[in-house]
Amino acid sequence: MVVQKLPAGDELWVAFGTGKNYRYIAAHEIASSLGPEKTCALFPKFHAITGCDTVSAFVGHGKKSAWATWNTLPELTDALLSLANAPTSIQEDTMHVIERFVILLYDRTSKCKDVNKARKKLFAKKSSVQEHPANLRCSGAACEEICPSGWSCLGPGIGTRARAPSTNRLGLASE
Repeated sequence: MVVQKLPAGDELWVAFGTGKNYRYIAAHEIASSLGPEKTCALFPKFHAITGCDTVSAFVGHGKKSAWATWNTLPELTDALLSLANAPTSIQEDTMHVIERFVILLYDRTSKCKDVNKARKKLFAKKSSVQEHPANLRCSGAACEEICPSGWSCLGPGIGTRARAPSTNRLGLASE
């Protein structure tokens, strides 16, 4: 970050906003409160990993939640700093820390260290569907007795339910 390269005693002010929200931000004060390591890792490394002009952001997770996650994972600072000189290959331990950061970004309570395992667990947790009683195949009249009102089978013998779309909301008349 530019502020780290300023001679001692120099200040860097950033003009930010428009109209009534226009203000000056003391970048040198922010940098000194963060410390030199975190300041250096902040831009462009953290900015790039959490989404910028050329890199997509994490779905549903902005800079604030990424910042909060970074604060719970201090080893991310060293991992980002190791990327400072644009190495031709990334060390395995650095990738493990970055993977752990991504996992914690999506699930703060996860103990996973492998992003693919964490994705599988999150998928299973978020896409679980209600099931019919064990060993009961759903069809016709049996389905009407078992399925709650407004629900229908996804198919014969599938054993899962899904809410049928209301025809009223679609502007169609019920028969």
